[in-house]
Amino acid sequence: MMRSSSPCRLLLPIASLLTVADASRVARADAPEPVVVDPNAAPDRPVEDAGDARYRIDRTWLYGDDARIPLPLTIVAASSLSYTNVGNSPTRVSYPQASVASCVSASGGSQPCYSSFAGNTAQPGGMMLVGGELGLFPRVSIQGNAMFGLGGADIPSPDVGATASLRFQVLPNSWRTLHLVASAGYIREAWGGPVYNDDTKTWLPGSPNGDNGMFFQVAMSGDVSNLRLAGTLHGEHIFADGRDPLDVMVDLGASYLLVGGFRAGVEYVGQDLEETFHPGAEGGARHFIGPIASLQLLRDRLTLVAGPSIGLSSLSPDFVARAGASFGF
Repeated sequence: MMRSSSPCRLLLPIASLLTVADASRVARADAPEPVVVDPNAAPDRPVEDAGDARYRIDRTWLYGDDARIPLPLTIVAASSLSYTNVGNSPTRVSYPQASVASCVSASGGSQPCYSSFAGNTAQPGGMMLVGGELGLFPRVSIQGNAMFGLGGADIPSPDVGATASLRFQVLPNSWRTLHLVASAGYIREAWGGPVYNDDTKTWLPGSPNGDNGMFFQVAMSGDVSNLRLAGTLHGEHIFADGRDPLDVMVDLGASYLLVGGFRAGVEYVGQDLEETFHPGAEGGARHFIGPIASLQLLRDRLTLVAGPSIGLSSLSPDFVARAGASFGF
């Protein structure tokens, strides 16, 4: 839950660096592109529209959105499995009795409640995602994901969540190393944790089955030699009592191509960053960070990515582990 747009500033250094790196390529952005086979063409953006090159992908992030669009009538299928440990006390996740207006610790003292991140990120316990993206027209696609809660020891199991969105590639195809995608759509939470009501100054128990909402998202990525930088800005509004007008989440990542199709790097996810040094109504910032590794297989039609993360504040999850796969066809 977040009210500030300050996370937008975190993406500006990435945009500046990648724009400079791409300047030599965009000078002739309006000129017709020759139909030639370029072995260095960016995955998800092949030069030719036939053969295996049409289905190449390169989706190397665990939490951030991919900043590219598949070609028309091609599909990118995706799946992931994650587990989020939110603490030793299950009451830190939620206090289900409707008569209780605040969460409590194992000793019975009042404490801020655990809240999952926007976009069904870091829901408590196990979570499986299955989804895909279909290219409709040049630079336009639709994407849908379903999330299934698997629960865990002493953790209330999330229900079924989902997202559905329309995605648009902002930058022209001639920009080979810098990519930008904007998207918007519907979200169904898999689990809605306790929320703080500003009007009554109390914690509400939340909804174990989640609520409906709308979201927008902007994703940017680019390559500078073997270095890849990326950022995602996600904003959503959930239609439920006690929810903020806008929840904003930021994802930042950096990875380096080491050998073949193997990359290693780091990825960060943050929310309520305006309360990092001065906790407010939300109780403080929630964020986690960890290493990631990805591997390209089957002529770049298959991407595998995995990594663990640790929380950086008392309101953050203790740790999050996720592994995912994407396949183009």
